[in-house]
Amino acid sequence: MAMSSATTVLVSGASGGLGRATAQALAGAGARVLVHARTEERAVAAARDLRGVPVWADLGSVAGVCALAEQVTAAAQDGLHVLVNNAGGASPRRDLSPDGIARTIAVNHVAPAALTALLLPVLRRGAVAAGRPSRVVNVSSTVERLGRRLADWSYPERFSQWRAYCDAKLLNLAFTYALARRFDHHEITVNAADPGNVATGFGRNGGAFRFFQGPARFLLASPEHGARTAVRLAGDRALDSATGGYYAKGRPARSSATSRDPRYGDQVLAMTARLLIRSGIDPDPFDNSAG
Repeated sequence: MAMSSATTVLVSGASGGLGRATAQALAGAGARVLVHARTEERAVAAARDLRGVPVWADLGSVAGVCALAEQVTAAAQDGLHVLVNNAGGASPRRDLSPDGIARTIAVNHVAPAALTALLLPVLRRGAVAAGRPSRVVNVSSTVERLGRRLADWSYPERFSQWRAYCDAKLLNLAFTYALARRFDHHEITVNAADPGNVATGFGRNGGAFRFFQGPARFLLASPEHGARTAVRLAGDRALDSATGGYYAKGRPARSSATSRDPRYGDQVLAMTARLLIRSGIDPDPFDNSAG
């Protein structure tokens, strides 16, 4: 798969693991890659290795996402053609973000939603410049099947690291489908990529995921293998107008019934929009009429 050097791609969480493998593959295909990391030091180091452009911010708050969006907008003067929302995490504790929600929900769902909203003008500009739709790729996980319909994203009564991660992945996948229904696929496409069970940095902070950094690591796929689905969704010209899909092993797949429920997806989108508006992103962060 070859990509033009005029194609600008942002990969969040690209300093290691799955994100780095995704950024490396897209850079190797010829794209200009904006390499995101949580800190400037890590972003600069990764971008140097990948011959990309460093951008950095802590995505644990909407304010952090806004800071990243400002950098990306400045770095993508001719528009952004692909946004790969890869950054994720699973806090072992009930840490609340500055926006009042569990950090696991903040990083895995609210951050990609906010980043997509803030970069819509740049994505639209990229679509016009390229003469084909810009793409949003949300990295998902099969554990979304274990997620629950949440009414309160702060877990006021009981918190579980594993449960919160599953819930966050369900939220983001339902949101992905809802956003795809809202946008014109001739302008912006939105799809989800399931990388499978991949050996990444999850578990370094302890908790339930520590097992996958030790005894079970040999059962997991490499980041390079896991990245293939997101890379295909980011660059395969055969998928120019494909939207609202869930892909695993490089092919369309079927996610949980809950994630595919349109009413639930619309509820998630509405709850997300309200949170972003309260955090200063307004009027309607997912308005498809703006151009």
